[in-house]
Amino acid sequence: MTSTTAAAGSAAATPGVGAVPLTIASRPQGRYSALQTVSNFVAGGSFQPIQLAATGWVRYIELYFQQTAAYASAGALVAGDAPWNGVTGITLTDATGQPVFQPISGYNLYLVNKYLPAGNVNGDLNYFTSSPQTGPEYAYATTATVGTATWRLRLEFEQDARTGYGCIPNLDSNASLQLKIDYAIYTNLFTGTTASAASLSVRVDQHYYAPVSKSMGGAPVNNMPLGAGDYVETRYETQTVSASTENLITLTNRGGMIKGQLIVSRAAGVRTAPTATTNLGVVLDNQPIFEGITIEAYFSMLRRATGYIGAAIGTGSGAYAPLAAGAIPGLDTGVVPIIWDILNTPNRDSWLNTRVGSLLQVKLTPGASATALEAVTQLAQVRDAAAFYDRAN
Repeated sequence: MTSTTAAAGSAAATPGVGAVPLTIASRPQGRYSALQTVSNFVAGGSFQPIQLAATGWVRYIELYFQQTAAYASAGALVAGDAPWNGVTGITLTDATGQPVFQPISGYNLYLVNKYLPAGNVNGDLNYFTSSPQTGPEYAYATTATVGTATWRLRLEFEQDARTGYGCIPNLDSNASLQLKIDYAIYTNLFTGTTASAASLSVRVDQHYYAPVSKSMGGAPVNNMPLGAGDYVETRYETQTVSASTENLITLTNRGGMIKGQLIVSRAAGVRTAPTATTNLGVVLDNQPIFEGITIEAYFSMLRRATGYIGAAIGTGSGAYAPLAAGAIPGLDTGVVPIIWDILNTPNRDSWLNTRVGSLLQVKLTPGASATALEAVTQLAQVRDAAAFYDRAN
């Protein structure tokens, strides 16, 4: 996220002291952006690029997917990362082609939505309400002849709904944001004999603060959110590791205030859980932050902090079927979330401060036969430290 946010930052400076905040002068608004349907019966591909009409300061973009498939008999759900892996890549770029949201798979975006939700600066967010697996619209089921899946994912930017911190600009009709979505063949989600058809649709909505006038009731108005030009980016990397032994992994994505990392252990593509009695370590510039803490003890802390106290979900042999009524989601098998956002009080005070030259390492014992680790990192590029640490009520 370079040119768009840099331009916003250079124009923003510091909002006027005593002026009416943007979040009051312009209430949160939403707008339909696009609806597309494709056939993914024979192969995967890409939806047509979606130009997002100029609206204002974007809070988040919501993606609503619906998949159907038909077969003669023996319908079954695919275990593992489905239905999220029906989407293989999501990219948001500005008018110059620079990534605002770097390419991310549907499954990894599911993890980001669940474990690194936006808007938690004042501790008023219940994590389990942000999981895309919860809610009555989520569906993933099959009969012997028909499979259906419905799910939502979000590209989130606003980190604080009180101030609008983190929102990104989409202000110019001639230089609007562009969304690209890649999809997989339907067999990523369903199996069955003698298939006859499959289709996938996506509906896209923008949620934003609209531009405002210079005054409101005679008082001056800030036409941009607090800390305009600051942003949180999402990065991805893979690491080759040795199975069933402790690895010291050097993460390449650093150089900013890290909100959290999501470490996924895989054996031939299948998520594999680390042994509960093995250790989790995090080391920054040779100084241990976590050392000698077992995975079981760390997960216990994580459950208390997030509310994900249900049974483990998404096991290698199980599918992401809808939860039973009233059930609370648990942690995801094979995923180790390191969430700096919740280690202190739930706000940005405890985000991990790193430099480009920092040495950031994780100690982890992957599960049996696991030889690959995926790491998704969210980190803030901060130009306005006062806005970043703002906590006024």
